[in-house]
Amino acid sequence: MPLPSKLTLSAPVRSLPAAPGEAASRDATEDESPERRAAMQHAQSSSRRRIFGLCLILCGCLFFAGYGYYQQTRYAVSYDFKTVYVGALCMIDGCDPYDAAQTEQAYLRHGADRPDPMPIRPYYTSYLPSGIFLVAPLALLPFGTARVVWLSLGTALFGCAALCIGDLCAGRQALRTQAVLAVFVASSTLLVMLGQPAMYAISLAVIAVWSFLRRRLLVLGVLAFALSLILKPHLAGLLWLFFLLSPGGGQALAADPLRPEEPTANPRTTPPVSWRRLALYTLGVALVLMMPGVLLAFHHPASAHWPQELQRNLERLARPGGPNNPGPRSGQGIADLQPLFALLRDSPRFYNLAALATFSGLLLMWLLLLKRQTGAASTAGPYRRGESLAASDADLMALAAVTALSFLPIYHQQYDTRLLLLIFPAVAVLASRYRRLGRAALALSALATVTLSHPFVRLNTRLVTYLGDWLTRQGVAPHPSLLLACDRPLPVTLLLLSGFFLYAMFRVAAEDAPDGQAPAGNP
Repeated sequence: MPLPSKLTLSAPVRSLPAAPGEAASRDATEDESPERRAAMQHAQSSSRRRIFGLCLILCGCLFFAGYGYYQQTRYAVSYDFKTVYVGALCMIDGCDPYDAAQTEQAYLRHGADRPDPMPIRPYYTSYLPSGIFLVAPLALLPFGTARVVWLSLGTALFGCAALCIGDLCAGRQALRTQAVLAVFVASSTLLVMLGQPAMYAISLAVIAVWSFLRRRLLVLGVLAFALSLILKPHLAGLLWLFFLLSPGGGQALAADPLRPEEPTANPRTTPPVSWRRLALYTLGVALVLMMPGVLLAFHHPASAHWPQELQRNLERLARPGGPNNPGPRSGQGIADLQPLFALLRDSPRFYNLAALATFSGLLLMWLLLLKRQTGAASTAGPYRRGESLAASDADLMALAAVTALSFLPIYHQQYDTRLLLLIFPAVAVLASRYRRLGRAALALSALATVTLSHPFVRLNTRLVTYLGDWLTRQGVAPHPSLLLACDRPLPVTLLLLSGFFLYAMFRVAAEDAPDGQAPAGNP
């Protein structure tokens, strides 16, 4: 008998009942899946924005390196690097790096071309012996090789510093801030064109700040900060003061970087490394690293009186007609308050005292606001899961304010303003917390990016000169307010930044205080 082609069941097959635990788990998964999908989409979107922002900064770094190298090859040929290079040659040979005649002899003795007068201008050397001594290893190489090494390492460090700032901005809805930051980095080509030691001082200081805020690579951060202070102590000195005096940073439970033998397995029992302790470590390392250069300068009879010679060189540089003179006929590229007050009265005693008094008042306000801070932990989202900042939002405001203030009292050039990389984390905080204040922060950072750039300073100087000549031909004397508004963009912009971040420091600290009267909102 043939078998049937199809078999049919007379009764439906009953599925086995699910266990109570499995059913509850399936129901919970089905209930949470929309939320999980939304969270995953948000995380992917945030990750894409972070990557895009860092790519923007990387593009700015590539433009900074490429166009800067083109400019230094065509125009300046590492003008400022020649100064420290020849000074290091002179120090190795036992001559006086602060004497123009001895510097020229050392320069020619090592095969230089006599028609090149750039690095041996009289009274130009204005770096401490410890800073010149750091360049001594490069002075053992021919100038061409040493220049390539100097520029390559400097551009790499500056790009690393820019990416560190981008890392501090991430997680704060900071794509617009990172876009402005990328333009700021791209407009910093003067550092490469001149081969300026400020490129190293700024990069090392920024990397050290990132290390302290992220609580990572603290030994490297202390060393970088110390080297920055040795190269240009007047550039990063107030940053060191911030870490010494700030009440924040103590919440970070991390092992002491200079005591690796201490156990770190239990973070709850490990004592915190406060910023004050890191600042004291930095000072100690800086003093140790300064000693070889200073002792070598005192050891050579030709340079035994280097403090007096350095002081004399600085005074001659600031005389009328000198490159550092802030008088009405110069000073367009100087980034301190003296050029502003020199428009009112061209007297060194007047504009130095006026600049010092203005800076002292602003610094006192900063110190009082810093004392009010509670050092609360940051509420912003971390860049990577598991990471956080050892700084509150008020700490970032204080850091931005003291960065702008550091330029006001004493001589700085336009390229030194690249230290304003450190204002961008504060701009990102304001952009994420407030509406109007955040827009003002973005606008002011964009304004600073334009007005503090080298092309704008050159164009503005030519425009003001042409306008002044035209008014003179018309028989109209230019009013000092015109010069104040147009001919001094650097100190005016730095004053605006200082006042703005002092206000932001007060606003954020008041709202984040435990007994704050007003909640943080979007006014």
